[in-house]
Amino acid sequence: MWVSDIDAFARQYGISLNQAQYLKCTGEHLVAHNEGGSGKLKNIVAACRFCNEKRHNRKNPPDPQAYSALVERRLQKGGWNSHLLDLERQSENRLPVWSRTSAG
Repeated sequence: MWVSDIDAFARQYGISLNQAQYLKCTGEHLVAHNEGGSGKLKNIVAACRFCNEKRHNRKNPPDPQAYSALVERRLQKGGWNSHLLDLERQSENRLPVWSRTSAG
């Protein structure tokens, strides 16, 4: 994930700016405001923009534990959000660690 320099992040991992925009670091509210969640630090974690938006835009958003389990299962299968990257054209050593790991 990146915070302030999308160009450097995209260059580092050999991805387009369009792909990199989905990987911007955001503050994910574990319990959304509209579900009674607070703005306190214990309710906020770092998450990429894609995950932050997709989790809460679901018809029935999973709770934090269920979403964490979903992420873990996908990592064990070889990646998370790999559909955002053109992995077939990337060299193994240029991929972000999170897309190469199987244990998370």
